[in-house]
Amino acid sequence: MTQLILDYGRVLIRWSLMHAALRSDDFEASNDALRRICGAYRLACDRWWEFRGSIRTHRIGSLDVADVSISPSTVIRDHRDTHYLGDNYFLVFQAQGTARMRQRGIEAVLEPGDSTIIDSRFPSVFQAPAGFRQFSFHLPTEPFHEHLGKQPIPVARTIRADQGPGRLLSDMLQSFVSNAPMLHGVELTSLTLQLLSAALGIRPVSEACIDLRHRLVDVGEVAQFIDAHIERADLTPQSIANHFNISVRQLYRVIAAEGGTPAALIWRKRLEHAHRLLGRSGARVPIIEIALNCGFKDGAHFSRAYRKMFGHSPRVARNAVTPPEHLRVVELPPPVQA
Repeated sequence: MTQLILDYGRVLIRWSLMHAALRSDDFEASNDALRRICGAYRLACDRWWEFRGSIRTHRIGSLDVADVSISPSTVIRDHRDTHYLGDNYFLVFQAQGTARMRQRGIEAVLEPGDSTIIDSRFPSVFQAPAGFRQFSFHLPTEPFHEHLGKQPIPVARTIRADQGPGRLLSDMLQSFVSNAPMLHGVELTSLTLQLLSAALGIRPVSEACIDLRHRLVDVGEVAQFIDAHIERADLTPQSIANHFNISVRQLYRVIAAEGGTPAALIWRKRLEHAHRLLGRSGARVPIIEIALNCGFKDGAHFSRAYRKMFGHSPRVARNAVTPPEHLRVVELPPPVQA
């Protein structure tokens, strides 16, 4: 009887080691695939032996797309460039589950249908919980900058799928995935950049070069521009007027029609953005970092302005956050076969 128990124990140990080895292979294979497809990125997972993942690349029209489905883990792009594949912007589309995408101290919280931009040249961290699936559309920097010029690109900013141009962008990316076999050879890069620039509130170079002296500017356009450049400390009424090629006096008249001033609109937008980040980032991002990323020069100034607008401190707002119980689901077809 004792021998039988020992033999059974040896079988269990052998099976466990074999099972762990198989799972280790799956983790390493996914890491290799990630480096081969996306470059200087790596997977980190505490329970690597339980990891399951699929990382594949497809060609949809003129776009290279990475289809990433992984179990709970973290994707890291650090300062090392050992596996660097060149300069790209990744237009990340959240297909299933949720994700937290962090770069340059800013964190995007993505739900199904949302998207964001990540710059492959700089460090970043992605956190993938259970049920995670993303499509990463790779946009080389050359056509990207030909379309958008050298304007600052707001990385790791959530482009929400439930409002404005973000809804159109989400529908378009989902359509690309759903109709991939029928899009062979179709030029999709320009269309993607055009809609992406609208979702980010950035005017294409061709439009920015038009003489705007006689064009009417409305409050909505000004607000969209402020949202797209909210992290800039040098965002002022003068810089906004320069962007729209109007005088500061004209800008004040535009905003006054809605009962405010450009400076007040800038600070209201900064505080609203900070309020959203406090509700989404949890304790991972320090409050001072959020303040600086919203254009405030120091924590004391941020705290005073926040309390004046919302009636309580940023720390109270963070402690009051509770996660949502239900998340939206975007229906997608099975992965496209390469």
